[in-house]
Amino acid sequence: MLQTSPAGLRRHALAFVLAIVVGLVLVFWHSSTATARDGALLVNPRQQATPEPKPKKVETRKAPAAAQPAKTTRKKATTPRSATRKPTRRKTRARVPSETAPSGSPPTGETRFVADEVIVRYRLAAAQPAMDALVRRLNLRHIEGRTFALAGITVHRYAIVGGSPVTTVIAALEADPTVVYAQPNYLYELAQAAAAASGGPQYALTKMAIEAAQAVTTGKDVPVAVIDSAIDVAHPELEAASVETADVTGNAPEPHQHGSTIAALIASRGTLRGIAPDVRMLGIAAFDVDRASGTVNSSSWRVAAAIDHAYEWGARLVNMSFAGPKDPLIARSVAGMGRRGMIAVAAAGNAGPEAPPLYPAAYAGVIAVTATDRDDAVFAKANRGDYVALAAPGVEILGIAPGGRYVVSSGTSLAAAHVSGLAALLLGRAKSLSAKALLDALAASSHDLGDPGVDPVYGAGLPDAGSAISQFGS
Repeated sequence: MLQTSPAGLRRHALAFVLAIVVGLVLVFWHSSTATARDGALLVNPRQQATPEPKPKKVETRKAPAAAQPAKTTRKKATTPRSATRKPTRRKTRARVPSETAPSGSPPTGETRFVADEVIVRYRLAAAQPAMDALVRRLNLRHIEGRTFALAGITVHRYAIVGGSPVTTVIAALEADPTVVYAQPNYLYELAQAAAAASGGPQYALTKMAIEAAQAVTTGKDVPVAVIDSAIDVAHPELEAASVETADVTGNAPEPHQHGSTIAALIASRGTLRGIAPDVRMLGIAAFDVDRASGTVNSSSWRVAAAIDHAYEWGARLVNMSFAGPKDPLIARSVAGMGRRGMIAVAAAGNAGPEAPPLYPAAYAGVIAVTATDRDDAVFAKANRGDYVALAAPGVEILGIAPGGRYVVSSGTSLAAAHVSGLAALLLGRAKSLSAKALLDALAASSHDLGDPGVDPVYGAGLPDAGSAISQFGS
């Protein structure tokens, strides 16, 4: 019989326990490795000893905040980072913004922008100290930062303190590695001529066969946004209409003739007859009187904010009776509208037959409208170009002004409003219409006014509302 000392027994016991522990560890390791290879655990492929068939990787993508809808109430930013992305949940999948873009410097000779402001888009990975140093070096003062939902980017607006030209500052900004691009804060004007002194009948209703269409639909509850000057909702022509208002200027502007007339042409329920009187309308004041020049204008920043607000409100159709230069920020916002199924109608512009294209009308996907008179002749001041899609009455049109007044005016603005009203009638009949399908329906119903087929003066011609509506059932 083998005799063992107490110390020896203790050593054997410890060895036995250690063997059991090692065995359990080996069993657990084998089990966890097998589980990892089944894809139930997160495993770094570089740490696997033997090559195994890789399971399909399931990615959960977190939407970048740059594509999230911006709030209408803007907080004043104190540093370039203060408005950066804080994600909110949306049903639509956001697009990751590209980190490359063409230069935002204005073309030679372009002067339609705020003389002492720039808009800057930084790279997502830009470091705060580097941005701060750039702003100090160029003597800029941060005004505000904002994420524009439909544009899908976060940008910042700066005042140029030292008096340097906008183009010089943009060149210096774009030369810095923290910046994707910079652009001017472009100016936009309302596309309407001065008011005339005499009154006039609503000949547009007859020209566009509105009565036949209104026998089928009045655009009931179609959500329509009008981006314009402030609307006089207390005017007798609009008192019975469903019109909400919003302001992105921050100045609480007084009601103005232009926005009031555009609203009345679409939704009047008084003495005048609106094209689509039962729509739900949101009038967004993005234009205000410039105290220095007396003109009524808006800017890139305000227009982009208005487009975002229209989207957040739920607009299906957006009327933009204004015009300006090609603008990177607004181009992205308009493209975002198209991706979300919003339909944009815009005035072709009143710069004349030899003028270059005006925007937003000339952006792809926008229904650009020129103006005609009671004899179907094109408005003398109307722009021409391949971007013109349709024609509508816009010369000597009876509209309204604040204080219960009535005015007669001309311009492609008014023509755009007539087409927006007609588009609302079609949406009241076929709510799921896309922008392309709607334009196709209007074009198919149009009376050809110029050269045979679509031409750069009249587009497809003057739409017939009754014929357009009949395409969607009796």
